[in-house]
Amino acid sequence: MRRVFKSLVLVFVLVFVFVVVSFSEEKQEKHPIDVWLEKCIEKDSSTAEMINCSNKAYEMWDKELNRVYQELMKKLSPEEKELLKESQRQWLKFRDAEFRFINQIYGYEGGFYHTQRIGSKIDLVRERVLHLLDYLKEKMISN
Repeated sequence: MRRVFKSLVLVFVLVFVFVVVSFSEEKQEKHPIDVWLEKCIEKDSSTAEMINCSNKAYEMWDKELNRVYQELMKKLSPEEKELLKESQRQWLKFRDAEFRFINQIYGYEGGFYHTQRIGSKIDLVRERVLHLLDYLKEKMISN
């Protein structure tokens, strides 16, 4: 019975998140990683597959973070590069501390709690990537 309840709660939360994300992203184009994640989950919405898809999406966002950071560094002046390096160092410290907090809040149980943990981590990294992409666009416009 408890498993059924957890599954229902998970489905409700995921539907709610996708509805909110859909409405909030109507004005902006979805990032290809978000599109990939949605399609991956649509293929198989079991908890195990959601976790698998989410873990892969996190890896994709992490690679995208590194790619965008490197691309942005190529567009910056020496002074701007130093500022970005320091900003990124501080953000990484924040990210690591936030991940420790996320792990503590959601515990180390599987299933629903794992999806919460990885979803929160994805959100944090996605936000940083999108900020860096905004900076990159600005540099490309101004140059």
